[in-house]
Order: sequence, then structure tokens, then C-alpha cells
Amino acid sequence: MPPAALPLLLANEHDTETLAQALALAWAQHPTPRLLITLDGDLGAGKTTFVRAFLRALGVQGRIKSPSFSLLEEYTLDIPDLQFKGTLRTSAYHIDLYRFSDPQEWDDSGLRDVVGGPGVSLVEWPQRAQGLLPAADLSVHLEPLGEQRQCTLQAGTELGQRLFRALPEGLKSG
Repeated sequence: MPPAALPLLLANEHDTETLAQALALAWAQHPTPRLLITLDGDLGAGKTTFVRAFLRALGVQGRIKSPSFSLLEEYTLDIPDLQFKGTLRTSAYHIDLYRFSDPQEWDDSGLRDVVGGPGVSLVEWPQRAQGLLPAADLSVHLEPLGEQRQCTLQAGTELGQRLFRALPEGLKSG
């Protein structure tokens, strides 16, 4: 069984994108009705870069903008479902809680229903909800080290563990 936490050193923005793409493609191989990934780190750590690469790997076209002011951006995903030889249509939600100053805002926002429902939820600044979020399948912590990023992936569920196992060995040795 892989570790519950996986530390990685990402050399540059490209490595951050490669990691995000690998995780997205690992999920898409056997998509689940719900996936929750939380991302934390300082401003400029690469959270939105990670989300953009994750969504692009799942086929999102056009502009992927940061939801810093809107709190939520929704995207439609059409994932090939190899098991049923069809397409799984679901939503991806990019949520940014940076502007929350009180955890009560989480309850008042209606985002609990979005994150708790079907779809892929990518939540930046989860600590602003102070423990009110459901358990994340995967938590991504990014810490800038000049051009590099220290990244720690934390699996919170069996799905998170499955995503670890699916990562290419070259990424795991980061």
C-alpha cells in the first residue's frame, strides 16, 4: 500500500502541470461519481496552475479563470467510460475560498451542496472553511522554494490511495 503522504520536489511550473495531468488521467481511467481535491499554499504557490492543468487534462477547452472573486467556476467534463463503453458527463468545480474570513461563510455560500454532490471539486484555500469541508480524497500542499515547489500529496480516502498508486514512478521519486 502506498504511503498516506507523498512528498515531491517539483522543479518548475511544468512539473506542477505534469503532476496535475497525471492525477487527472489516473482518475479518468476509472472515474468515480465524486472527487474532492483540496489545494493549499501561499499566494503564487501554484494552486491555480495545478487546477488549470488538471482540468485541461480532462478536456476542458477555453479560458480557465481563477474563481478568486466569483468563488466558483463550473466546467462540464465528458469522460470516456471504458467500463460501459460510453461517456460519463459530469461537472468540475473550481472553488477558491481565499476571500472567506469566517467559516460561517462556507455554510452561507451553498458550496457545501456543490462539494458534497457529484462531480470533481478542486478547492483552493480549504483552511478558510476551518474543518467544515468533507474529507478530501487528495490534499495538495504547495510551498514555493524559488522556482521549485515542495509538494506534499496527502491521501484522505481509498480513492486518494488509488491515485497515488496510478502515478508514474518518475513522479513518485520527485
